Amino acid sequence: MICPTRKLNLPKKARKLLINTTISIRNWRANRSVNTVRLSLLAGMIALVSVLVACEEPKDIGLPPTTAIGVLYTDTLSVKTSTVLLDSVVTDRNSRLMVGQYNDPIFGKVTAKTFGQLYISGGSFKTEGEIVYDSVRVLVGYSYVYGDTSKTQDIYVHRLTEDMDSTKRYTNTSSVAYAATPLTKIKLTPTAAGGAGYGRLPDALGRELLELSKGSGIVQADFIKVFKGIAVVPDPANTTVFGFSNNMFVELYYHKATDSTALGIDFFTTAGKPSFSQIKVDRSATKLAALGLTNSLPSSATGGEVFVQSATGVTTKLSFPTILNLKKESGRIAINRAELNLFVKGSSPGGPIPPLMTLAQTDDNNRILYSPETGTATRLLHLLQVQAGTFQSTNKWYYPQVVAYNSRPKTYTFDVTTYLQSVLIGVQANNSLVLLPTTNTSLISTNQTTGATTFLAQPYINNQLNGAILNGPMNAKLVVFYTYTP
Repeated sequence: MICPTRKLNLPKKARKLLINTTISIRNWRANRSVNTVRLSLLAGMIALVSVLVACEEPKDIGLPPTTAIGVLYTDTLSVKTSTVLLDSVVTDRNSRLMVGQYNDPIFGKVTAKTFGQLYISGGSFKTEGEIVYDSVRVLVGYSYVYGDTSKTQDIYVHRLTEDMDSTKRYTNTSSVAYAATPLTKIKLTPTAAGGAGYGRLPDALGRELLELSKGSGIVQADFIKVFKGIAVVPDPANTTVFGFSNNMFVELYYHKATDSTALGIDFFTTAGKPSFSQIKVDRSATKLAALGLTNSLPSSATGGEVFVQSATGVTTKLSFPTILNLKKESGRIAINRAELNLFVKGSSPGGPIPPLMTLAQTDDNNRILYSPETGTATRLLHLLQVQAGTFQSTNKWYYPQVVAYNSRPKTYTFDVTTYLQSVLIGVQANNSLVLLPTTNTSLISTNQTTGATTFLAQPYINNQLNGAILNGPMNAKLVVFYTYTP
């Protein structure tokens, strides 16, 4: 066989094979009987390697030699950042309800109130025979605090005078009318470990509730017509905001006339019924004084810094104005890896940096985009997806990406590989993204029996006041590795 004259550059496997062959030949005399078969096999393999490596043209075993492939790297694609105020921050039916007040030097003076319908335990209340009223009280438990934890705080429970609408989505600016005179006052001592408190409610209310159980009793639909719900509001002197579990209880106790055994029933708020947090804020003495729904603040207006505080609607908006410049290359672009690094300067005195973060797509009016879920009232928020979910069609938006704050480099790092690739090929619009703190690592739930997926973002967003300040002047950096094929 005659081959063209060429430089022989054997692959590593071929070079290793030749080395092993040399060693075998050197030891041949000592192991002639054993190595005879080995040598024959190795000779055949060497011949095969020689044919493949020495005589075939490059185009037969790979890409044509005229095809130039470049794996390129860039960290100069611009990321435009600004502080914006989100429109319509939904706090309805959340896992956490907030009550309190705190004057934050970074984000402003925050006042939080909670409103909620009460649900009858078991869905109905009916008693038999003669019954005797004992007492009634309200119980609240908290696992989250924001602000000054050095002082005892007072909160007040009021009776609603206005119906709550089960079809409405309540936001942080919503309100429901309540009686001016509180039903009770609860004292709470704020601690990072959480705690609980209760207040005795008027006996007149307890007897009213017990009376509803007589005769045919009462069901949930009729109960909320009589007792519309409760409002929990802070004392004007408060310096802490509490995050309550969305299970605030009104506990009614009674016994039968013929038996002293204590009986009771609970009425409670729940994320399955209308309940929400109202969040009001005064930013007049802060860097964010000029922030409004129609007035965003570019990072250049705040010393390079941008801000995030989810329950008040303050967040950082990110856009990628130069990403489409990659398409100007005369060829095909495939993004191999793209990371978005967000550099955190710190938090506010009110609380630590949010431990978990996701990203959401928004429109030009700073409304988070969503798609209605087929067959339900659930809004599938357009959150940044993990790679497996970006190009989904049937189950799109069921793969939200949640990242943890990394305290060592002080960053949040998102994988935006397939998101940016989908923008380049036109599958997704080049919408801006906003930071969205969350209180749970997973925003979906999967049924272990059926495999069905439930979208669970709403219970875990817009329910904390922990703030993050992103560094100036470098607060975001986009690093992209991509392949270019002419």
